[in-house]
Amino acid sequence: MNESRLDERHRRILTFVVERHVSRAGPVGSQAIRAAYHLSISPATIRSAMQQLEEMGYLDHPHTSAGRVPTEAGFRLYVDELMKPEPLGSAVRRAVNEALTASPPEAETADPRVSGMLARMARQLAVVAVSGARVIEGVDLVLLDDGLLLLAWRETGGVVATSSWMPAGAPGAADVRRAEAAIRSLLPIRSAAEAMAHAARARREPGVAVALVIEALDRTAARLESEGRTDVRIEGADHIASQPEFQSPDRLRPLVSLLAEREPLARALEAGAGPGRAKVSIGSENGPGAMRHCSLVAVRVEGRGMHRFVGVMGPVRMPYRRIVSLVTYVGERLSERER
Repeated sequence: MNESRLDERHRRILTFVVERHVSRAGPVGSQAIRAAYHLSISPATIRSAMQQLEEMGYLDHPHTSAGRVPTEAGFRLYVDELMKPEPLGSAVRRAVNEALTASPPEAETADPRVSGMLARMARQLAVVAVSGARVIEGVDLVLLDDGLLLLAWRETGGVVATSSWMPAGAPGAADVRRAEAAIRSLLPIRSAAEAMAHAARARREPGVAVALVIEALDRTAARLESEGRTDVRIEGADHIASQPEFQSPDRLRPLVSLLAEREPLARALEAGAGPGRAKVSIGSENGPGAMRHCSLVAVRVEGRGMHRFVGVMGPVRMPYRRIVSLVTYVGERLSERER
């Protein structure tokens, strides 16, 4: 079974389990569901529906508890199809507007007033990053007579740059054309993190042309990385460290290391953010290490020659309704300011 076969009862039960688990941080039982929805059906019928959701992969049955908790797939379905974003109150909107008004639009660094405001409003970890708006808009791959492969980038503002290497396996002209077409299908590439994410996905496929794609994307990531570091501001570490999910040493130590290094978090923010409505990356979608125990809600704003990334990170058990609305609103206000 998949989400297209979920009936209204399953959808209501999954929604309630997610939202109850988010607020209570514990398993949810059939009696709680029946009381909340004033359902006339029996607890046994509800338990049967929960068992079916578990078999679909949306719920899990931890330990010997009678209740269930959402899986990553359950959270994903909830975010994509079931949740209704929470309207922001006037006090939250006013706090966002005041912080953005105080932050200069042309700033090339991440303003602590914005990240501090976001951490307070979200009651989670807030991440704000600013980087130069270098975008790879065009790519050419040329096989030279001596066997060298030339990679030419066309960047924002008409800048042209090249890199060359001797590829392994003596690729033919057809391999080069296929690799060039594959890379062009990924354009534009806006950050080193985006190029690395494309390369990671390409590594799952075999073939000479794929090897060329991977090498070209790795070189693209290196170029974008070398052209300027992203300035990152993190606020609200105490919010995420106090969550029940990070109380054990084996969870807390990787989280502390992540916040100290910052680069992996900045890459995840850049890779996960998109324009418009905030995007949500859940658990293992964020990669290995501490990030696989977290969710990231992020948005990207472009303008004035800069990329601005705004995100909120917390445990997978995150109040998505409120956080998605908050991050989306911050992105909208930043976009209005850039016009």
